[in-house]
Amino acid sequence: MASHRETRTIGLPVDRLFDVVADVESYPDFVPLIRAARVLRRDLAAYETEQTLAVGLLQHRFRTRTELLRPQAISIVSQDRSFCRFDIRWNFAPLAEDRCQVDFALDCELRSLFLMPVLQVLVLPMAGSMVSAFEQRAHLLAAQAAAHPGSQPRDFLPDDDRRQD
Repeated sequence: MASHRETRTIGLPVDRLFDVVADVESYPDFVPLIRAARVLRRDLAAYETEQTLAVGLLQHRFRTRTELLRPQAISIVSQDRSFCRFDIRWNFAPLAEDRCQVDFALDCELRSLFLMPVLQVLVLPMAGSMVSAFEQRAHLLAAQAAAHPGSQPRDFLPDDDRRQD
């Protein structure tokens, strides 16, 4: 099984970071290896998503269920048959008005022994950079929001950073 744990203090309000992590449809814009993500079903505190991981020509599509406990936690699990276990946990704790602590945990085990090396060599390093990717995205959107009050976050992105639907 592949696992990664990380705790970090981030100089952003907890709700801003929560919103970036909850916005799964924007993941292809900034999360390494994620090529597509679309919400299939949504209710008040959860949604189901189909995501595509891509490494070179190899692509893997899978479904996840995300549960939102705003602004404290986000839980992402998959019952997809390709996984024995897929569990991502984000916990957010405010430290001040403009700072929060983020706890990130990923546990993943594939059913295919053939694909386990892919998990070890590619997915674990991606997991190690995930918190940084979300932090950078949140800082970018915060800076753009400050420069353009009243605009929506996606309005700020350069054309090449927008996901093509």
